[in-house]
Amino acid sequence: MNERLRKVMEAKYQAVIEDCKYKIKCYSDQEIIIPEHPDITAEIDTLLIKMAEAEDKLAVMELHYGKNGAKQIL
Repeated sequence: MNERLRKVMEAKYQAVIEDCKYKIKCYSDQEIIIPEHPDITAEIDTLLIKMAEAEDKLAVMELHYGKNGAKQIL
């Protein structure tokens, strides 16, 4: 994986993580029920799953395509 592609993918997964963290913070700070999301705990669980998946993908990228493997082809 070339360096530019690796950076783009890292940014994509970091954005997912930051988005989820922001939404969780909004839910906890606001303490309001949003009509589309009446089950806050289920929504938080879904966001945590998305965060975990993005973190897992970052870890796999680092393992297989980290700085040492940055010049490998997909």
